[in-house]
Amino acid sequence: MKRLTAFLITFISFTALGQSQYSLPEAPSRVEFANVIVSLDDQTKSKVDNLILNLLTPENSYLDAKLERMQWYFPIIESILEEEGVPDDLKYLAVQESNLMPDALSSSGAVGFWQFKEPTAAELGLKMNREVDERKYIFESTRAAAKYFKKNNIIFKNWLSCIYAYNQGPTGAGKEIPDNWSYASEVKFDKNTPEYLIKALAHRIAFEYRLNRLKNSPRKLVIYPTHSKSLAEIAVELTVDLSELRSYNAWLYAPAIPAGTNYNVVVPVNAERADEVMLKINQRQDLTITDKGYPILRRITATTTSDDEPILYEINGKAGILAQPGDEAAQLAKKGRVPLKEFLKFNDLTDRDMIKTGKVYYLQKKGNKAPVEFHTAGLDQSFWDVSQMYGIRLKKVLKYNRLKTVEQLQPGRVVWIQGKRPKNKPVEIIKQALPQEENKPDLPIASSYERQKEVNEMPLDKPNLNTEKPAVMKPTPTVEKNEEEGFIEEEKPVVTKMETTPKESKKVVVKPQPETTTKAASMGTTHRVQQGETLFSLARKYGLSVEELRNLNNMTSSSVLQYDQELIVSADPKSQQTTISRSVSSQAVEPSPSRAEYHTVSRGQTLYSISKLYGTTVSSIQRWNSLSGTDISVGQRLKVSDGGNSQPATSAFSYTVKKGDTLFSIAKRNDISVAQLKSLNNLSSNTISVGQVLKVR
Repeated sequence: MKRLTAFLITFISFTALGQSQYSLPEAPSRVEFANVIVSLDDQTKSKVDNLILNLLTPENSYLDAKLERMQWYFPIIESILEEEGVPDDLKYLAVQESNLMPDALSSSGAVGFWQFKEPTAAELGLKMNREVDERKYIFESTRAAAKYFKKNNIIFKNWLSCIYAYNQGPTGAGKEIPDNWSYASEVKFDKNTPEYLIKALAHRIAFEYRLNRLKNSPRKLVIYPTHSKSLAEIAVELTVDLSELRSYNAWLYAPAIPAGTNYNVVVPVNAERADEVMLKINQRQDLTITDKGYPILRRITATTTSDDEPILYEINGKAGILAQPGDEAAQLAKKGRVPLKEFLKFNDLTDRDMIKTGKVYYLQKKGNKAPVEFHTAGLDQSFWDVSQMYGIRLKKVLKYNRLKTVEQLQPGRVVWIQGKRPKNKPVEIIKQALPQEENKPDLPIASSYERQKEVNEMPLDKPNLNTEKPAVMKPTPTVEKNEEEGFIEEEKPVVTKMETTPKESKKVVVKPQPETTTKAASMGTTHRVQQGETLFSLARKYGLSVEELRNLNNMTSSSVLQYDQELIVSADPKSQQTTISRSVSSQAVEPSPSRAEYHTVSRGQTLYSISKLYGTTVSSIQRWNSLSGTDISVGQRLKVSDGGNSQPATSAFSYTVKKGDTLFSIAKRNDISVAQLKSLNNLSSNTISVGQVLKVR
């Protein structure tokens, strides 16, 4: 009996040792989750610890496979959540819902990565038919989930509440979520907190910890964009296993991708073959999608690890680049490896034109003719938009339509884009293309000439491109006789780009500056815009970000920088001191000391938690420390800032919004009310963005 007991003790100890080859994280009493600080009482903390133990033990093939799927799918999910403005932590909800199994099916009939039921999926625009089920498609199902989160956040003003609403619906969640969670920067988890939220937090802590200590997977998912090929053809072309390809693309029921629709096929390959397979994909000759409208877009860059990396596209068969938040023409030219002068010429821009986030710009010269004869103008389109849409030079568009200067483009107007409109043929307006009712959605307009598509209707694997058009200065429309063509023009030409060369003698209509900008100009250091200057060049000159410069001058993303315009700048380029932007005092305020430059890794810390601690990003820490992955070890010394060289000093009377901040948390930190904070900054809503500069006194 004694021998049996000793054997059992030895066996249990050996088994426990085998199952605990790595340490387990312990739930902290306070932790940031989904942009909110969560405090745990002792009972809830113990419950989270038990859940973490259950999630990470035993260490077996089931757990290994789940962690590997996170390595495969998280880069795709993270990219989409970032594009949609949803907290990164919500990616762990897909693990909680489906273990990242594309064909996961619940007892209630929910399907796919994010476990959508049919009615909800249909409401969010997911396709479910005999050919595809997009609930199982990682790209579009993640975008639908982000859309659902954002919709609920309009109601709850708290991402944690949105997590519970994902499980219970907004009505059910509203009955259990405390009212004081709205706008809260800190909440408490206790015995009354829904179990689903506690499990969600446990998933974040457990798998973030484990992933940061995981070796890179020997397998990778490579993206194959296509609009018509069958999986069998792809398998032969790339020399991969067909049955495995079908398993990873469970969303596709038909033998081939439905005609006229662009999808990303995920191709599992061994890591050592990834570059070879990507080269084969990029060298294909069958990538043009002729039935999706214009522009014809194909994403070249599969994924990026930093905002500094370019996202390259093929646009209408030419090289192109996606404008990311904060990009200016000079940055895009540099990323695209073309001279700035050439970049501006390729896109019919001047150095004073604003770059539109989400637009794809050309890195090659556009053509002289479009691939179709006509285009029917949609709402808020300009001739420049048409030139970019079809890859035709703007001066050719004007010539074909018998125009000498850029005019406002009336919705429904037929634009000639292959040849010159006959002199005796008047301008045509297609009435069916004109807006009918204000309550109808802005949909693409089909005409007898050509069906046009906006950039944001690009294939599902592409970023949700912003369709915002370049700012147009609009004088009052007038009716004027056109002597050359013998008919009445519908509207007076509108100047879209200001030219100030001595050769021109035409009257230039200057858009007046908002009163708030003029008033603010007297409250801080100002700069008068000179010929050739851009927001990007001025931001660099004064040690600011472009976003901060826009915020200081109440400029929107569509505001046009004008010659001789007076701008407020918060930093003196000579002294690098920040001036007070409110009229409290004219005395400069000394910049605050920079953060500590280095951090020694402690037990349980991850790159993510360290980035939160120092108010930076994981990618920045990786860049400063030349890290290719997320593996770190206890005792490792990491650089966590660049000594403050990249951040301008902040005025004692202002605050720069950081990730996770809310109006409530900023107001509380500065001992003022949310109403006062909104009043100081002329805010009509509670929406704020990272990098935005707010007045707090």
